[in-house]
Amino acid sequence: MRKIKNLMAIVVLVTAITSCKTNKYSFLSNYPVKTVPVIDSTNFSNHVEGKLLSKKEQELLKLPVIFEGQLEGENTKVGISYLPKISENYQSVVYYLYPNQSELLVMLVNYDEKFNIINSQMLAYDEIAESMLKTTSTIYKDSIVLTEYISENPSTIKFNILENGQITRE
Repeated sequence: MRKIKNLMAIVVLVTAITSCKTNKYSFLSNYPVKTVPVIDSTNFSNHVEGKLLSKKEQELLKLPVIFEGQLEGENTKVGISYLPKISENYQSVVYYLYPNQSELLVMLVNYDEKFNIINSQMLAYDEIAESMLKTTSTIYKDSIVLTEYISENPSTIKFNILENGQITRE
C-alpha cells in the first residue's frame, strides 16, 4: 500500500511538473476561442485594440509571410482577435493588422500541428481615408462567405474550407 502511495505521489509530481512547462505557443491560450459560425465585421467603429504581438511572436507565427512586408511600417500594429474553432485537424487564428492609421485588415490563418501555414484568407477590411471599401465575413466549418462593399454596393464571394485547412475560392 505504501508503494502505491509513493507511486501515486510521483505520478502527481511528474504531472504537475509537466503541466507547468509551456511550449512556445502557449501565449495563444490567452485569446478567446469562438465556435463557428462567426460573423467578423471588424471595423474602426467596433474594434478595440488588444495586446499587440511582439516581433518574436510575429516571427514564430510566420506573420511576415502572411502580411508580406506590411509589418515594417513605423505605425503598424498587429494582434490576435480570436481563435475560431473550425476543425480538430488544424489550428485557426484570426489576426488584426493596422498597416497605417487609416486601414484595418483582419486575416484568418490556418496552421498545421507544427504551426506551419496551411492557408490564409482576409475576413474583414476597413479604410477610413476615402470610405470606399469595406469587407465583412461569416466563417462556417466548411466555408467563408465574404461580402465586399464598394461604395455601399455589396458583392459576395464564397470560399470553401477543406478538411485539411486549405481555403479555395468557389
